[in-house]
Amino acid sequence: MARRVRKRRKKKVPEAALTLDDYQFAGEKRVYWEGVGGLVGIWLFITWDIAYFLVGVLNAKVKPDAPLYHDYWLPIGLIVYLALAWLIANWLAVRPRRRQLKEAGMNRRVLNKTYPKLKSILGEQAKLLVMDEPEMYVIDDDTPYIFSMPGRNGTIVTTDPVVGAMSDEEMAALIAREMGHIKSHHVRMAFVTRFIRRANVVAQVLLFPVRMIALFLRGWLDLIEVTADRVALLVTGRPALVNAALVKLAVAADREAEISQEDLDAFLESATDISTDAAQIERHYMMGQFLTKQPHLRERIEEVTGFLRTEEGQQAMQKMTEMKQKLA
Repeated sequence: MARRVRKRRKKKVPEAALTLDDYQFAGEKRVYWEGVGGLVGIWLFITWDIAYFLVGVLNAKVKPDAPLYHDYWLPIGLIVYLALAWLIANWLAVRPRRRQLKEAGMNRRVLNKTYPKLKSILGEQAKLLVMDEPEMYVIDDDTPYIFSMPGRNGTIVTTDPVVGAMSDEEMAALIAREMGHIKSHHVRMAFVTRFIRRANVVAQVLLFPVRMIALFLRGWLDLIEVTADRVALLVTGRPALVNAALVKLAVAADREAEISQEDLDAFLESATDISTDAAQIERHYMMGQFLTKQPHLRERIEEVTGFLRTEEGQQAMQKMTEMKQKLA
């Protein structure tokens, strides 16, 4: 008797659901395809030249005494090498992090019984963004960071100092940024390119094609952060909240920043008129000095503030408002 195979039903996407075109930063797609497409194109051109002139696969008139006449393995090997380099780089990039999560154990995974607030945020945002809920872990590490890993539905990883420094709303903004990366399909390419940039010289030489992709996509890594910021803005609806979360995370990650948590909180909560508060004037000066050293962060803050003033941002926010009303 033949076994009946159930067809997986395609998930129905509401008309009001956000799409990549609603929030993607201008130029991100172009820079990505210029980098990836450019490398693949160069690699295929080199392979074609070798096959044509040295091996004779594509040239019927090639002389039998050509350097590599009928040595078909070389052009085929170049294509296989490109694919293998990508697969090996993926494996090497993810392996130590997977081991770290396994060692952390289930008590560090975000579940209703371990981190109920974070679990609630994950579920709500997954529904808003119409995507499968990713896994999330809170790692015992003194270094503050939050990032996403590739996987079936993606995995968000953060540390105790981040959770401790952020309010619930600020934490929701940071999670929304990572959800934006996952929804926008940034995670795998960004994870591998960042890995190869930090890898030792031997790995960079052996995985030369991946290293070249990382060089070509250097600007893309900055652009995807702005796209993720926009997702956080659309989910929270509050530019000031997203900016506060970005600044808090940057200050916590910079070990040389001489800004205490109390000063940072006071700066973010202060009114615009600080002329009568000497302590607040000093805080503004310190924060100004800090942001001057991080021009990319300052540009992202300005972009978050300005996005909702654009027609694109207003249309995207309208769609998000409709989604929230449907789920209410």
